[in-house]
Amino acid sequence: MRKNIDRLLRTALTPMDEPDEELNDRILLKVKERQNMSGKKKSYRRRIPAAAVAAACILVLCSGTALAVYKYLSPTEVATEVEDDALHRAFLSEDAILVNESQESGGYRVTLLGSVAGRNISDFMVENDQGEVEDNKIYTIVAIEHADGTPMPDTSSDEYGKEPFYASHYIRGLDPGRYSLMSMGGSYTEFVRDGIQYRLLEMDNIEMFADKGIYVGVSSGTFYDANAYKYDESTGEMSSNSSYAGVNALFALPVDTAKADPAAAEAYLKELENSWNDPDEPVEKDATDLAVDEFMEMLTPENIDEYAEPIESTRQTCTVDEYGNALYSYEVEDSEEVIANSGGASVERLFPDGKAGMCNRFDYTYSELGLADLRIDVYILNEDGTITFVVYRPKQ
Repeated sequence: MRKNIDRLLRTALTPMDEPDEELNDRILLKVKERQNMSGKKKSYRRRIPAAAVAAACILVLCSGTALAVYKYLSPTEVATEVEDDALHRAFLSEDAILVNESQESGGYRVTLLGSVAGRNISDFMVENDQGEVEDNKIYTIVAIEHADGTPMPDTSSDEYGKEPFYASHYIRGLDPGRYSLMSMGGSYTEFVRDGIQYRLLEMDNIEMFADKGIYVGVSSGTFYDANAYKYDESTGEMSSNSSYAGVNALFALPVDTAKADPAAAEAYLKELENSWNDPDEPVEKDATDLAVDEFMEMLTPENIDEYAEPIESTRQTCTVDEYGNALYSYEVEDSEEVIANSGGASVERLFPDGKAGMCNRFDYTYSELGLADLRIDVYILNEDGTITFVVYRPKQ
């Protein structure tokens, strides 16, 4: 009964007209959290403001004379919230796709708000490994909330991130396990407003595949979960698995098929797949890089505790997915930010001989701060066959 009333209220309170942009800009508050995800490392870096700002309600005038609360931020408001003026303007253009479609699964309600794609439509474009600006992207916004109305945890809450979601675009006819946000220039930005979690997806512009069909999926976990969806290799169709216990929302993104470019799509896939197979291009190293290299070359499983120390809050038992990857996910508070990472590595690559002990190959990440910001991924194969993951950092 309560669920039916909630649906009726959502329908009744949905405005027929959008609030004007001047009103939106006046009432938007600045609460921001930016996350960057590397397709190769399968990790993201999240920055959370030191202080949270109180949220505001947005009132809009519906058809008739009654005032109602518009439940979701519009795509332009989300772009303003993350301080991306270029994207705000893009969502006002004729190319923008406004959807506002909701689905419920796994105790959550997921709403696809809108999408836009094109060149130079964001203030936050990045360079690839060759130093080229990646300026041709697709941006899509989804809202995630508890179906029963319980507020999603705020970014400052200890509960934030404990229920992870993997959101991505998918292409009809391409294996979603291989072709998704992780492997196609993906990243995302996320924040929580009024108990609703908003996620802004960014990925290589795939409108060239418009004739095939483009999906937007949101599922439980930090990676694509083959159990959440059904993929028919013969037809290329993708659908939600009704027996899946978690979140597995899946939307068809109504991209104009006139934007399809089969030749460009074929060339893109060829270049993408070649990049998976080709070794990384050598890069010029500065003093910071050389210092990190020297430190890492010195480390072994036998002496790592002499030069580095574990961050105990990251210690965990890995889960192993169907592809044989040991997966991890953690958050570490560091001065004014929270650094969150998720990822994994092949168990066969980590422990080719199957012997218990610490893996002698260390993956690591660092920023321009070098050793001061070095984080070392350590995997340990236990006697009972489980795998422990823990992050180390250089001793101060």
